[in-house]
Amino acid sequence: MRSHFISLVASLLGNTVLATRLYAASYAGSVTSLALTKTRGAYELSTLSKTAACGSSPSWLMLDSENSILYCLDEGITALNGSVTTFKTNQNGTLSMIQHLKTLTGPVMSAMYSAPQVSKGQFLAVAHYSASSVTTYAVDPAQGLFNHSQTFVYEMTGPGPVPSRQDAPHPHGVIVDPTGRFVLVPDLGADLVRIFEVSPLTGYLDQVEPLAVTLGSGPRHGVFWTPKGAKNTSTDVYFYLVQELSNSLSGFRVIYSEDGISFAKVYEGSTYGNRAPPTGSKAAEIAISPENNHVIVSNRLDSTFGRNSDSFAVFACADASGKFFEDVSFLGLHRAHGSSPRQFSINGDLDMVAVALESSQRVAVTRWNKRTGSPGILLVEKQMDGDIPAVVWDL
Repeated sequence: MRSHFISLVASLLGNTVLATRLYAASYAGSVTSLALTKTRGAYELSTLSKTAACGSSPSWLMLDSENSILYCLDEGITALNGSVTTFKTNQNGTLSMIQHLKTLTGPVMSAMYSAPQVSKGQFLAVAHYSASSVTTYAVDPAQGLFNHSQTFVYEMTGPGPVPSRQDAPHPHGVIVDPTGRFVLVPDLGADLVRIFEVSPLTGYLDQVEPLAVTLGSGPRHGVFWTPKGAKNTSTDVYFYLVQELSNSLSGFRVIYSEDGISFAKVYEGSTYGNRAPPTGSKAAEIAISPENNHVIVSNRLDSTFGRNSDSFAVFACADASGKFFEDVSFLGLHRAHGSSPRQFSINGDLDMVAVALESSQRVAVTRWNKRTGSPGILLVEKQMDGDIPAVVWDL
């Protein structure tokens, strides 16, 4: 099926040696399917289709490539509700809506998790920034159908150290740990990483003691990392957390026990190294390199490389041989090729990075530099309608 699509694009364009797809979300109210092609040495991004069925302000995309299902969150910025929508991805690039469900307002990130004794089913956890909540859904992954399961709503007794951004709890991310036993939700407003244990019998989430982080740091997104060749998951798992308000990266050794999960901080540093973060800058997304030896963080609104030209921060967590460093090291800043790089997606097979340049209202594709563990030269970019918060590869 996938090869048929590639052959079709190639026959239409002629002399095409590369053809793949991306999906981009726009706060203008659309999700766009894009074709990335290379003809006679030149790359091009072209629109295959566009749909408004996700809602008025699509904020996050998540692709289940095995089942050809695209999950879209609508943040509902100007609406009373947000929503979760599933689409079937078609060979011609169009998206066929499967289900659309209204939710609490402000969904900004989701992740799928499973329960060992729930056969064939999975679960979706969603962080709601403006509704100060986390919701879960039971999912039929093959069909892209889902039903609401749980809602957790949070309150604070008063504003945090950054009142303009910490007026209330603001869950912003969802991360599943490598064992599948725990779901973590960084809460930017409360300076907590909320932790849930997955019930193996039902898939329901049970709240456990949260991880408290530096006050005023504003935790946003995180990733788990295991060194190459590690065999002991009780000692060789690390959690890296990007903090938006302090423009910082924190690293924790993960400790598993019969009682649950705990964290020991091993690193904290700026996403600008020894430089002071530029006024108004905001760290955003985080990823582990395909080579498993670098941590990459996007910095928004810093103009490090000129006006409206922001940056990626790169940290080393292991050397080329796989030997890991518990205390990661800041290596430097690299061009984002636009303003406000929000979500980015590394395609290790193609050695490329797709970047959602929110404020530039563009999707950019850059070369992936394996040696430096960073986005490299700009290959192609496409102007879009509205601010672009998310872009994902169709792998």
